[in-house]
Amino acid sequence: MCAKRLHRGWFWALDRHAARSASATALFPKQVSRGEPVAPPLAPKEKVIVPLTFHIPGPLREFTSGRSAVTIEPSPATLAEALSALWKLFPGLRGRILTEQGQVREHVNIFIGDEDVRYTGGLTSRISAGSDVSIVPAISGG
Repeated sequence: MCAKRLHRGWFWALDRHAARSASATALFPKQVSRGEPVAPPLAPKEKVIVPLTFHIPGPLREFTSGRSAVTIEPSPATLAEALSALWKLFPGLRGRILTEQGQVREHVNIFIGDEDVRYTGGLTSRISAGSDVSIVPAISGG
């Protein structure tokens, strides 16, 4: 035995050797021989497309060809983006929901889930994936 091993002890030398082996294994993984199968590379995670659903009330269905729900894929990030996508499909809805200045009409309420957008940021309200947007016009009568 060498003097260093005697001075520090036999176990110290074993621990030091094990530490060196572990770090070498981490830096230089075992090479695959020709006979061993090689695992295929991991595929990138696929982006899941979650649609956004607009619920259209009865008075506005004449502008959506009678559809009570309109689905838009992929889900936009804000209400303004979602409404722009809705206008591309059904341009007649725009004048019924927004004013000429581009604001939500006073008698129309828009909900993202259960939240009224008037209290969550208006047209800049964030939409989470898979949300439902309900357009609810005020109806009065006597």
